[in-house]
Amino acid sequence: MNPSGAQSIVLTAQDLPAMPHIAQQAMQRLSDPDASARDLHKIISKDQAIAARVLRIANSACYARRRAILTITDAVVTVGFNTIKSIVISSALYDFFKTFGLAEKLMWEHSLGCALTSRMIAQMLKFSKTEEAFLAGLLHDVGKVVFYMKIPKKMLLIVQEVYHNPGLTFLEMEQRLLGFNHAQLGQLVARKWNFAEEIVEAIGKHHRPEKACVLPALSYIVNLGNAFCHKMEIGFIKNPDLELHELKSAKALKLHKEDLDELLERVQAAYNSEKEMFL
Repeated sequence: MNPSGAQSIVLTAQDLPAMPHIAQQAMQRLSDPDASARDLHKIISKDQAIAARVLRIANSACYARRRAILTITDAVVTVGFNTIKSIVISSALYDFFKTFGLAEKLMWEHSLGCALTSRMIAQMLKFSKTEEAFLAGLLHDVGKVVFYMKIPKKMLLIVQEVYHNPGLTFLEMEQRLLGFNHAQLGQLVARKWNFAEEIVEAIGKHHRPEKACVLPALSYIVNLGNAFCHKMEIGFIKNPDLELHELKSAKALKLHKEDLDELLERVQAAYNSEKEMFL
């Protein structure tokens, strides 16, 4: 990567954004094997907006249980620590997206769509790290958020070029204009936020999963989740004619056309029913 120009501003460690405070506290507590549901209740309850979202999402169809979940403690016990981690981080990041005033609707919907799709792909594959797939999908474009923060005029130019030139990608325009791209930057942000290395890698390699070496399957899952969103026209890039079964990620994951057609219907239904719960 070229260290000059915008990159030297955006990529300096002290210039990268901090993880939203509540999400950071929750993650630290969730990584502690001695953490209790009561501990998490104390942290999450400090932010009423996040607490409300956690309860709403925990009671959603995606996490449906036989009885209503009425407290954060119930949510942690019933849904599980790993799933609560995904819910808290997605809730905190929604506010993070809004804070920096970007074209939040398209960006957030795409990130959420990729998260939900990546989780569903992981579930179909019986991949053991389904919540890691959700988080990597949610964060795969966090580098674009930082671009909006630090170089909004250049990012607006990139968005306009991609929007008006079908076939042109963000990656190509970023490399052309900046000399580096959002995946590389996102990897640095995720590492600063102390995410597990397989999530850091999946964010950095979501456009080139064949380069992944820590947990390649996760990078392929996020790459495919991203492509699903392009086909479903969720976000800036709209490619309804995309043949998912022809993608390198589909082949690497051994998913055939029939699998992908079935999954596409399920993902579209899940996204339409669940996206409002994350707002």
